[in-house]
Amino acid sequence: MLADQLEDLQMTERPKLYRLYALVLVLLCSPPAYAYLDPGTLSMVGQGLVAGIAGLLVFLKTNWVRIRSLFTKTKKQASKGE
Repeated sequence: MLADQLEDLQMTERPKLYRLYALVLVLLCSPPAYAYLDPGTLSMVGQGLVAGIAGLLVFLKTNWVRIRSLFTKTKKQASKGE
């Protein structure tokens, strides 16, 4: 019984392992790109990071009460439990 389950597990993991091997092979065997990144590219990446952080902070500020209520009990729930 246990041997059958182990064999089934090994059969389902093999395709994932083959995909990983194929990805590593493609990444290691790819030729160099000789790409050029101009200074504006780094500026755009930086702006994207700042905008993402600002958006996350605004989201947390506007929804803080709902987020906090997911992790805390209200007084009504605490009194019902006693």
